[in-house]
Amino acid sequence: MIETTDILLQMVASGRGVSALPRWLVEEYAARLDIAPVRLGKHGVAKQIYLGIRESERDIAYLKDFIEQARSFGAQA
Repeated sequence: MIETTDILLQMVASGRGVSALPRWLVEEYAARLDIAPVRLGKHGVAKQIYLGIRESERDIAYLKDFIEQARSFGAQA
């Protein structure tokens, strides 16, 4: 099954389009397609991801671990 991302990046590789995607995704496809990541602007594009959780689910171990990992990753940036 061909995914939307595959089609989009094939269009970029064939010179028929451009796309704004995360660098890691472009780098993953760059081994198979003739594409390369480029920075938009001098410092790139600022972005944020917000997480939410239901109060009733805050003590579920895998959710707590996921949130902790997200926090530690955000602190590294």
